[in-house]
Amino acid sequence: MFLTNSIIYIGRFKLTGLIVFLLSLLTIAQVDSLNVKRIRMTSYSFGGVSVMATQVNNQFAVMTGGRGAAIFNNRFTFGGGGWGMPKGVELDNANYGTYNFFKFGYGGLEFGYIIFNRPKLIFGTNILTALGIGFKETIPKAKSQTLNFFPLFEPSIYVQKPIGKLFRLELGLKYRYVTASHLSYLSNDKLCGASAYIAFLIGKCECK
Repeated sequence: MFLTNSIIYIGRFKLTGLIVFLLSLLTIAQVDSLNVKRIRMTSYSFGGVSVMATQVNNQFAVMTGGRGAAIFNNRFTFGGGGWGMPKGVELDNANYGTYNFFKFGYGGLEFGYIIFNRPKLIFGTNILTALGIGFKETIPKAKSQTLNFFPLFEPSIYVQKPIGKLFRLELGLKYRYVTASHLSYLSNDKLCGASAYIAFLIGKCECK
């Protein structure tokens, strides 16, 4: 079922989403081909804040959040991340004098693999499996707001530049896949989209 849905969605996605998706599959294949006999944490968790530029409902949007992870065997990463919209995107308005906006956020677990790891440059990829939460905001404010929950899948590729022993500057590209949102005013396709982000991470410790 997952493979069938993926093929259908790839036909609709832009080039950026396809590239990120294929690189993520390549990473999974690399990990599967490794003969890992012992999993050992080689770095305590690192994390930090981030700003992301994306597209929701065919409109430019900014999301803020962060991510963090621990490193195992100098290659595998496991952690979590989350994002939220400080400002909603506009929806079509059926009634004169009423303005509708949509806000959403998401967070979950992140699994990754470091493809290239050098003291001056790190290149990797990860997959975020998350739960999304969205709602419609009405001005003048409505008496009640209904929260909608939906699954979210977000592969990404990134490059990190270490700054000293404790800091990292990270640049990345993501593609957000949303299914089963069941929003009457917004389709799944309008929630999917490519993203670019910058993050400032702190906290690295080599484990002996």
